[in-house]
Amino acid sequence: MINADQLADFVADFEEHGQLVRVSAPVESELEIAAITEQVLKTASTDPPPALLFDQVRGHKVPVLTNLYGSLPRMLQILRSDSLDAVADRIAGLVAPDLPEGWFDSLKIIPQFSQLLNIKPRTVKTASCQQVVKLGRDVNLSEFPLLRNWPEEAFPTITAGQIVTQDPELKNRFVDARPIQVISDQQLAIRWSQHDAGYQLLQQFQARQQQMPVAIVLGADPTCLYAAHAPLPSITDPYAFSGFLRNQALELVRCRSVDLDVPAQAEIVMEGFIDTTADPMTVGPVANPTGFYSSPTEVFPLQLSAVTHRSNPIWPALIPAAPPSEAGLFAQVTARLFLPLLKLLVPEIVDVHFPAAGMGRYLLFVSIRKSYPHQARRVVNALWSLERLLSLKMIVVVDSDTDVQDEQLVWSRVCTNVNPGRDLIFSEGPGDDDDHSMPVQGIGHKLGLDATRKSAAEGHPRPWPASLSMPAELQEQVQSRLDELGLA
Repeated sequence: MINADQLADFVADFEEHGQLVRVSAPVESELEIAAITEQVLKTASTDPPPALLFDQVRGHKVPVLTNLYGSLPRMLQILRSDSLDAVADRIAGLVAPDLPEGWFDSLKIIPQFSQLLNIKPRTVKTASCQQVVKLGRDVNLSEFPLLRNWPEEAFPTITAGQIVTQDPELKNRFVDARPIQVISDQQLAIRWSQHDAGYQLLQQFQARQQQMPVAIVLGADPTCLYAAHAPLPSITDPYAFSGFLRNQALELVRCRSVDLDVPAQAEIVMEGFIDTTADPMTVGPVANPTGFYSSPTEVFPLQLSAVTHRSNPIWPALIPAAPPSEAGLFAQVTARLFLPLLKLLVPEIVDVHFPAAGMGRYLLFVSIRKSYPHQARRVVNALWSLERLLSLKMIVVVDSDTDVQDEQLVWSRVCTNVNPGRDLIFSEGPGDDDDHSMPVQGIGHKLGLDATRKSAAEGHPRPWPASLSMPAELQEQVQSRLDELGLA
């Protein structure tokens, strides 16, 4: 496992072990880096596809890193583990040993998730992320290799930024991961979703007619960006969770112009204020991991007051694209790591899977231990009630003996077990702001499919047939004879 605190250490290790390719030919930050990364992801001769470090970006001295999180082996090294199940067991230990039986009791134990994260960040006075400091009018974002990833994007976009905010009264730290458009050399536009903690905090600052301090962090230990994407309970400090993953407290340093703490080993930090009393501005389309552009929207711009960085920084980027993509792998990893917490809230769940086709946000397969009629409906509604799963617009529920990781098997259960007149579960409510199929942004319809076996109490008086299955002993016998039969 890598013993490192900064992004450059991971880059060096991945390059040494053939998991990163250094691109030394000159490339453009305008579309070309994104196009190359997209091509490698879709057609790489190596499996998994490598991370890419572009060290000759025309007009810039700062190299660009893409596809860092685009493989399971690299994700495991970032998480300091040999398997996702091992990390999931550690997370399960946060709420073990006595798991409550009921939904209400489960909710009461959630605060322990935060309290048991005893590897809390610690503050230092000096940091490598402040080796270079530029304040006020000296701030000039054009010195960095700002990427425009897709042709119809209105502005260059920061895609791997950790958006750090803090409640001034409760002192709770929030770290979001959303697209950030660069609208000038000193102004940014954060494309928050209305469900993001940062956006909800912005509403509070607006009600008080106050400026909101914000820091945008690029780089640091790669667990930091993963923590910003992770579906943590709202009371949990993402940087504490990062320390938990790396088994070592994360070092933070106070920003130079705002009262916020950021990772001391970050590559680049952008600091500033959002003036909530100013008129909002409309910013144009931005690419999303759904494979589509999001619509123009109104935002309060972030006016930068300082930019600090390492003397030789790296510019990390997540290229938004339709599957396969880093966003899809994030979802797969998250499904495995947070399954124990999901089971805590919905105890009958056996396993979950986000198919790649759902971009890690729109489609979920769930297997359950079914013990009473219409239990699948309860599970579907329970999942839709969880804030971090609001984006799901289709949930497929199958019995516990169906492997949800086998997508073809799940769809076969849908085709054989679902009676459309009886087994479709419709709902309407809040959803994903980036889902362009919703007539009203953030509000739309959702569909659950009950593909479990049905009983008479569920309106199925006929006997449910048994599925075809060979005896295990016979399967083992046949397997042992494949060489003899010439079929190995």
